[in-house]
Amino acid sequence: MSPGPPAVPGKPRVVSLAPNSMVVLSASEPAETPITGYDFRYRMKLDAVPWEEAETLTQQRAWVEVGGLLPGTTYEVQARIASGDAVSDWSEPGAAQTLLPETPNVSPFKPVLTFMDTQWRSTEFQNAVARTILEYGYGYETKAVLGPHLHLLEQGIVNIHMEVTLPRATERWETWRAQSNEAETQRVLDSGTVSVITESRGPTWWQSAFLIPQHTADANPGLRSVEDFRDHWEVFDGTAGFYGKGGLISCGGGAGFTCEKINKSQIRGYGLDDVLVAVGSPSWESRHGRIIAAFKEGRDILFYYWGPSLFSVVLDTKYGGFHRLEEPSYSDECWNHMGESALEGVTQACGYDDRTVHIVVRSELLDSAPDAIALFRKWAFSNSALEEMYAILYELQQSISPYPDEVEYREVAFHWLRASDEWKRWVTEEVADKVLAAVG
Repeated sequence: MSPGPPAVPGKPRVVSLAPNSMVVLSASEPAETPITGYDFRYRMKLDAVPWEEAETLTQQRAWVEVGGLLPGTTYEVQARIASGDAVSDWSEPGAAQTLLPETPNVSPFKPVLTFMDTQWRSTEFQNAVARTILEYGYGYETKAVLGPHLHLLEQGIVNIHMEVTLPRATERWETWRAQSNEAETQRVLDSGTVSVITESRGPTWWQSAFLIPQHTADANPGLRSVEDFRDHWEVFDGTAGFYGKGGLISCGGGAGFTCEKINKSQIRGYGLDDVLVAVGSPSWESRHGRIIAAFKEGRDILFYYWGPSLFSVVLDTKYGGFHRLEEPSYSDECWNHMGESALEGVTQACGYDDRTVHIVVRSELLDSAPDAIALFRKWAFSNSALEEMYAILYELQQSISPYPDEVEYREVAFHWLRASDEWKRWVTEEVADKVLAAVG
């Protein structure tokens, strides 16, 4: 009786050697049947492109070096083993990222460009794109320093912040304003040590406490605004609410978040507090889980979120999309009324104002890094570009919860730079060619 097929090998180990190559080592266990060969295959993880063969069964070794790869890019690899004419199934895929390309020689006359690392994904995307262009296109040394507080910019610990939300012109939500450091931002802007260059992305980013799944909007054509909600609140009864009311999945869980307070004031100001209640969540994970479960199961849910964000892109591209109910437009008068009144005294409400963010630099860069400043003055990172990068990130990590590290942000930037023409409008053709030559 001939022996059966060999056992399936374990997940292969992958070692990055260079920007364009890696070594794959099979993790096969001792087998009852003699091993006569190994087979390896690989593919770029993004978009699950077809597998490419990396080794034939005639090679009797448990490893292979794969070349001709793109730099800073994650690849999946699999292995199988052969015993005579029989082959095992493919192993579970292992994965690794090729190394980033080597940076060109840096001019000693150029300052080191140090970016603010806020751990806010949109900022990190912009940092990754800007650093890649400045390193490979202009020959700057760049780095990032963790710490979202603007005083790091004032003190010179960082010299570039890609996403500063400028202070409001009015006194509103005073205690919340202090929590969001707007007074500190204004103080730094008034210090003379920094300069506001331009809006870095847009046209805007938005927030809303009145989002519903697209399937809910399709099933309820009369529900298009907060004014329509009173006639439809029972759609949401029992999904997230209690006390016989509809439920709004708000932010926070009683910790005093600004958005949590705003959402409660909006419910009161719209005259919906007898049919709608804000429901907090103990964690981001539980809130995301409740929302996604409703989308998967086709249930109705009302929830708060913002965008563009990884979560909004995932809902839009993977779960059928969502609809933003219309609200009265933002005005300073309305917003100040909500902020200055006790909850029971709120008589009107309006939607969040869509915000813009700005590039702010240490003022000495205006003279010491004029080509970088020229780049930033042309910078116009669109919301569609940001959404494309969120989609790439999700394909790579298949998760909305873990925070990527700097290398993963660079990989997203590399993919976007290869595919997009948007950024080429910010630079000369010569600079664009240098960047593309580096990222592959």
